[in-house]
Amino acid sequence: MGVSILKRIISLLAIPVLGVFTVGLCLCTFIAVVAGLLYTFGVDIRMQLGPNFPVPTYLGLPVGILFGALLLFIAFFSWKLLKFFVASWNV
Repeated sequence: MGVSILKRIISLLAIPVLGVFTVGLCLCTFIAVVAGLLYTFGVDIRMQLGPNFPVPTYLGLPVGILFGALLLFIAFFSWKLLKFFVASWNV
């Protein structure tokens, strides 16, 4: 019974955090792709991979799609973990 209470306390904290994290990552996925598209067409957005390593203009869209895919991948597993915590309540 002690493990069940501990599991519920952890999931009580994890569910809101994972919910906000998942939604935020999905929003950032969209923003990364749109920013890559805008950067490719010359809008004044700064895209850098490091302090002194700017992304070339013609690679703006592929880099945006790459980062968007990475964020979406992390959001997918965050969603799976969120579903696991919600299912663990067994109400």
